[in-house]
Amino acid sequence: MRESLNYIVDFRLKSESELPLDLNSKQEIFKAYAFRKQWPPYTYREHWDVTPAILEEYTKFLDAENTNRKKMELQPWVTFCDSKCAFCYYPSTMFKRDYITPYLTALKKELSMYSETRYVKTSEFDEIVLGGGTPSVLSAEQLIDIISFCKQNFNISRDYMIKITGSTHNLDEYKLEKFAEYGVLQLDVGVQTFNNNIRRMLAIQDSGEHAEEIIRKARELGLYVCIDLMYNLPGQTLEIWREDVKKAIELNLEGIDCYPLEVYPGTMLDLQIKSGQIPPPGDWRTEALMYVEAVEMFTNAGYIPVGHDRFTKVREHIEESCLNGWPWAGILTTGAGCFMGYLGPYSYQNIENAHRYIECVSKGVFPIAKIHKSTHEDMIKKVMERLYLRLPVNRAEFKERFGRYPDEVFPAEVKRLEEKGLIEVTDSEIRLTKLGDVWRINIAWEFANAKINL
Repeated sequence: MRESLNYIVDFRLKSESELPLDLNSKQEIFKAYAFRKQWPPYTYREHWDVTPAILEEYTKFLDAENTNRKKMELQPWVTFCDSKCAFCYYPSTMFKRDYITPYLTALKKELSMYSETRYVKTSEFDEIVLGGGTPSVLSAEQLIDIISFCKQNFNISRDYMIKITGSTHNLDEYKLEKFAEYGVLQLDVGVQTFNNNIRRMLAIQDSGEHAEEIIRKARELGLYVCIDLMYNLPGQTLEIWREDVKKAIELNLEGIDCYPLEVYPGTMLDLQIKSGQIPPPGDWRTEALMYVEAVEMFTNAGYIPVGHDRFTKVREHIEESCLNGWPWAGILTTGAGCFMGYLGPYSYQNIENAHRYIECVSKGVFPIAKIHKSTHEDMIKKVMERLYLRLPVNRAEFKERFGRYPDEVFPAEVKRLEEKGLIEVTDSEIRLTKLGDVWRINIAWEFANAKINL
């Protein structure tokens, strides 16, 4: 596998021999910053409430041709969950069978509204991703029907990929077989941890053993499996974290997304920690060390770090158009509560409440709750966020688009980050160092908050 990925040298870490974080002392990582950011800039958290004026402007934008020509991702959301994990702060609707038909009708109508616009008609999609929520609460037939609807109404590439998000407690062998028969490539599963004590603490519905069983069945059927693992959880020692990473390596998964815990205000977990029912997570130093441990273990096992927080063994994750095209590609996201949509300069989040979402779509109005239109300055900064995605910033391409090299536009930031050993600047590109990989989100925020020198 590693020999087949030699072109990874074009990424932010220049050679495979550099991949493990073999720092002389892991304490060196603490010299860069006195805190560790958890969430990158330019997300739905930065969006504004929608107004009639900007919604009208967005609608007019959709009437124009997409001249970008970069392949995009189509992401219909199934907002339903049949349980709520203690840490979860994402918008979702508690699953009730009576909600399914009206919601799916509205979802298809919103998809149709987009498919009839000139912008989308002149766009090409090479990924269909069922997100949420927990799409696996629906039947295999219902999920396949959504995918088939997308294939019929959008310009889908010949070599497209289908991915379905789910939870192991509501996946079974029948669903897995139907997915494999239809041609689903990948399951994205929120495992979080295999440790049963911590799973119970987080209100995860099934055991680590059951999660492992579902994963093995999926892989036996030829499906790729990518799981979420969370670190710095309450009660999670470094040894417990190592065991989770070891288990993921043993399962020979195609991908593992490693996320630090964020205790979001108002969640069940936040209330339990404040009341003393469960212990708080470790500090940011513990979090950083756990990340370094994961990097070392995964890269030593032949995994390549790519994208936001993924370690992978497959070419598809490295070549993904939506990832490599940032910020010029796009994600067309639909459904109640979806928040990852971005088309051209517009990033948006839909109405969270499923009933209000259905009502809005029934009137033929795009169900957007929050939206942000990137300025020219925003786009300059977003290009630098490629470093957060573990992608290099090509200096020549940057100058062609914006008239100056990135180190001329951000002289103070580039100099400071280079002196800290977090980035490397060559004649052709700016890329992360091994140490910089630990601090990708902090680095992205430096450029997001910088004053541009044009």
